[in-house]
Amino acid sequence: MNFSVDIIPPPPPFLKKRDDDTNLAALKVSLSVVCLAAYDRGSGEKCFACTGTIVECEGAAGDDGKFEATILTSASLFHSYRDPSQITVEVHLSDGSSYEGEVSAFDLHYNIATVKFKPDKLPQKARLKWIDDSMSLQPDNDHTMVEANFFNLCPGDKVIALARVQDQYHHKLLVSSGDFSIYCCGLDCQELLMTTCEISTPFIGGPLINWDGEVIGINFFWKGQTPFLPINIAFRCLDYLNKKRSVPHPWLGMEFTNLYAADVVTLEEIVQLFPLVCKGVIVEEVTEESPADRAEIQPNDVIIKCDREVVSCSLKFFGMIWDKVGKSMELEVMRAGVCGPLKLVILADDLLPDSYNSWPIYLSGERVSG
Repeated sequence: MNFSVDIIPPPPPFLKKRDDDTNLAALKVSLSVVCLAAYDRGSGEKCFACTGTIVECEGAAGDDGKFEATILTSASLFHSYRDPSQITVEVHLSDGSSYEGEVSAFDLHYNIATVKFKPDKLPQKARLKWIDDSMSLQPDNDHTMVEANFFNLCPGDKVIALARVQDQYHHKLLVSSGDFSIYCCGLDCQELLMTTCEISTPFIGGPLINWDGEVIGINFFWKGQTPFLPINIAFRCLDYLNKKRSVPHPWLGMEFTNLYAADVVTLEEIVQLFPLVCKGVIVEEVTEESPADRAEIQPNDVIIKCDREVVSCSLKFFGMIWDKVGKSMELEVMRAGVCGPLKLVILADDLLPDSYNSWPIYLSGERVSG
């Protein structure tokens, strides 16, 4: 069922006053942050508005001599339709100019989409930075170097969420700073991470940035929480959509998280049982008759290697299994009561569309989609 969104209200007080460092970081990427407005193709009624980030731009395209830019955003832009052909899109830039856009690709499982438009002049592209969310249980003994193209994100680190809204006067930038959090949200997507940034629905699809103004994720909104999809995952999706028009969805049938995010009782047991294990992912839940169940993986197993490569964090593990649909992997796990690592073989299934993640949207506390 379609719904309309009235004029976006002014930002709440916490968005009006910011410290200088937050402002400076936001300004480094602000020209790449756009407002996206979706309209019903038949009635012309406005049905949703959210934010996007310009991530690619090609030189003058075709005979019209215009550039072609790509915006990364959320598929929530057309959430009440499930089919982007039923909407038209307006792209509103920071300088007040507006252009017609078109949804060029999307993935409903990860709730991301790309919108292409043709600006008259070359727009600013955002700088992207992959996240390394690893953290050692014994930091004093951790000498692992973070790769140059990665940003190490640890619980408590400051981050900034951005949005752009269109009103009758101008296209306003909204900013909210917060901390990276180890807590989980209630959405299905296991790849989501969390922040304490206080946001509202216009922030959906917008960038989460670090203090260098680099985009590290895409924001979502759920019951007052601020989950985000790491740019590692989002850009992999974008790459696959550009090259193959589809995104792989490997399914192992287990819930897992970073080792350091386990509860303190579990962590104490792990430190006592496996004093040399500082990083990895811990299995929280195994679905019956799933690939993980058939591989005899158990809750509280600690995965330390995948195909002989060290598993330092959940994001790295997601990257390892990304293109393994229909393929076998050898996992090394540590398990209480077993001396040394167990080597288990798991065959990744392909997730069926009816099992894709659900992405409900709440307006004024009421669920309107998903």
